[in-house]
Amino acid sequence: MSVALDDMGDDVWKVLQTIQVLNKDPGALKMLVRRVSRVVFDKRAVNHVVSATILTGAVIALSLAVFSWSQSRSSEYTSEFSETVDAETAKLKEKLIFEHVSYCNPSHNLTVYLFNCGTTDDTKIKSVYVSKDDWLVVFSTPILYSLDGAPIPDQDVDVGEEAYVVLALSSTLSSGYYSIRVVTIRGASFGSNFVA
Repeated sequence: MSVALDDMGDDVWKVLQTIQVLNKDPGALKMLVRRVSRVVFDKRAVNHVVSATILTGAVIALSLAVFSWSQSRSSEYTSEFSETVDAETAKLKEKLIFEHVSYCNPSHNLTVYLFNCGTTDDTKIKSVYVSKDDWLVVFSTPILYSLDGAPIPDQDVDVGEEAYVVLALSSTLSSGYYSIRVVTIRGASFGSNFVA
């Protein structure tokens, strides 16, 4: 029998030795059964394993949620930044010059001729400010006219295009120097002076 045992692997050999010891000592078998049952049926050990597994799962889920949120916020910030840069670039490319400013006394109309010499199309006028010392009049979204007198359909001044606005003042302008400022939708501001 010892020749057959020597041919078997080490694990089988250990199992057989344990069986031989258990056959000689019945109390050892009872002690082995108790140890195995303690390990298998010990609720405290299982509770620790289950709680550690749940805690690990919660940490992984939370970290994935934070990662997902940070990725979405990052992409939002990137798109907002690119939109802002595009808008500011278009604003810097706007360039309106005043070709002529004329005031008609009986009708109280101020006519402002503009030319877009910038590199951005679709320059829309948001407001026009006329001022002298402590006097200020604001005109919001004035109507743009082409040089033939017809209103411009899209109400913007494209590159190389000329247009004018007619500002109806409520009273007669006294003689003197006045300032005029045109503000576009993108926020660019262009100013000039005229004599009434």
